[in-house]
Amino acid sequence: MALSFLFNKPALTHPGIEEDGAWSYFGGDFKTWFLSGDDHHFTSRQLFKANSPHTGAGRESTATPPYHYHLYQTETFYVKSGTLAYCIDGEEGTLQEGESIVIPPYRPHTFWNDVASGTDLVVHITVRGGDNPGFDETFDGYLSSMTMAGKNPNPFQMLLFMYTADVILVDIPFGLGRFANFFIGFLVGQCLLGYKPGYEVFDK
Repeated sequence: MALSFLFNKPALTHPGIEEDGAWSYFGGDFKTWFLSGDDHHFTSRQLFKANSPHTGAGRESTATPPYHYHLYQTETFYVKSGTLAYCIDGEEGTLQEGESIVIPPYRPHTFWNDVASGTDLVVHITVRGGDNPGFDETFDGYLSSMTMAGKNPNPFQMLLFMYTADVILVDIPFGLGRFANFFIGFLVGQCLLGYKPGYEVFDK
């Protein structure tokens, strides 16, 4: 688009797929595996390594999802090993191996590998409802690419990703998360600046 030159768009790199099928992000500190999926659900296995600035620094870890909610999706978290720390509706807690929790639409949440455990976290995440094929690969791939290149993620691009996946950031003031997705992410980011909701480099 005409004004796209105003913002630097560094080259994006595929995270790499390991022999066991894992998508490897942040130099291997965060890995995801496809487990199952159909028209109604998607389940992935996710590994967050301990003692890493990307996945082992608590809530401040690079790979920690922003505090958010989903318009249409229900997520189920089942801990296979380690300790999952979470913030749901402003309340923090933990899940141990064998424990699970279901998070319905419109419920603010985020999660991370509990630092106090000192161990890797392995969690199975099942998503039901909504329509966002490829969102995880695109979002995680973009964030990993930018981080490993020493760059900050572009807010226009990040909000565009959120807009296309019906994910709303809670920490945007005055409850304007949905407006920010549409105006900043879609109208400015995509329509004016030429950012894309997805990139071929992150396709399987």
